[in-house]
Parts: sequence; structure tokens; C-alpha cells
Amino acid sequence: MIHENIVKDAEKYYTSRFLEKGEGPEAADWKNLEAQHIRFKQLSKILPNDNNSKFSLCDFGCGLGDYKEYLEPSYSGMEYTGIDVSEEIIQRASNVHAGGAFVCDSKIDTNYDYIVTSGIFNVCQDTPKEQWKDYILSTLSMFAEHSRGGFAFNCLTKYSDVDRMRDDLYYADPLFLFDYCKTNFSRNVALLHDYDIYDFTILVRRDDTWPGKS
Repeated sequence: MIHENIVKDAEKYYTSRFLEKGEGPEAADWKNLEAQHIRFKQLSKILPNDNNSKFSLCDFGCGLGDYKEYLEPSYSGMEYTGIDVSEEIIQRASNVHAGGAFVCDSKIDTNYDYIVTSGIFNVCQDTPKEQWKDYILSTLSMFAEHSRGGFAFNCLTKYSDVDRMRDDLYYADPLFLFDYCKTNFSRNVALLHDYDIYDFTILVRRDDTWPGKS
């Protein structure tokens, strides 16, 4: 398994958070519901503008399925799949949410119209920064391979206040990732770094240069 150590560390970390904090944004390491919803709003810009659209969505690193709950009032035609590495979290999400599918896994094997992830690139713990960067890039390649319409992700920004930075978190370079996505995945890439929290969102929309396009 690629990055097996990172997957194991993430499973232990987020399962521990869930058992300690229970349900709610804090279990996923978000400050509060408002901060979580600010990020959801940015990520959702990859989705169709027509609320009546039917599409499949993979929420990778879904946690307790909060993003599904956030989207449901707006997208009745959404076919949702949540994937997470924690068996305990997936079991709880399955019990809480009607409809959709929740899968315990660390990879994507099926194609979806859209893939979205929030927060999985933040907590590197003691993983060397270069190895963590490689993990991010390989995960983005997996998203490109398995999304028909595009994908969206967020990261903590290297432009965060220095005195607030933590050694166990990864602060990505938004310009590097924007360039990487433009160069490797699509000409249609948006960098969103104009909302008032210490991270950024990148939207990658499919075009005729999409990897694997026939």
C-alpha cells in the first residue's frame, strides 16, 4: 500500500479524536461548525450550479458525513459515497445518515463525477514534510484518475501567521499546488485564497487534456 504509514497514523489519530470528542466538527479537528461550513462552501464550487443536477460524489476522508448533510438540502439528485480510513467513524456515519454509501478504505477504486476532500492534508504529525508532500501529490493523481468532472481539495496555507504554526501540521504552498494541477491535470484550475481562515481551496475541472481522456 502506498504511504501505508501515513494511512495507519491517520486512522489512529482520527479514531482517537472521534472517541474523545464524539460527534461534531471537533471530532474532525475543525474549530467549530462555522469554520467547517466556510470550507464546505468553497469546495462546493466544483459542483454543478443547477441544484436539480444528478451526479455522483466521492467525499474522500468523509469523517462522520457532515459534508453529505451540508449538501443534501441543495442537491436532491446527488449520489453520495463517503470514504474514510477509520472503521469506527464509518460505522457511526452509516448509522447516522440515511442513503448514500460509507466505505472504510484508503483509496478510490470507482469513478465518480466529482471528488472532494476537506482537511486530510493538514495533520502530518511526525511524517517528514517531503514525504507528506509526495502523499498529497499521489492522492491528487488518484483524484484525477477517478473523477469525470473534476475534484476539489483544501490545505493549510504557508501564509499562515508564523506564531500560530504547529510542527504537527503541514502548511502547503498554494502557488506550487496551483501550478502542479495546471501542469499535470487540467487547464481549468481555480485557486481560492480569499476567505478569512488560514487555508486555501483548489478546484480542478475536467478539460480535453484530462489524464486518461480517450
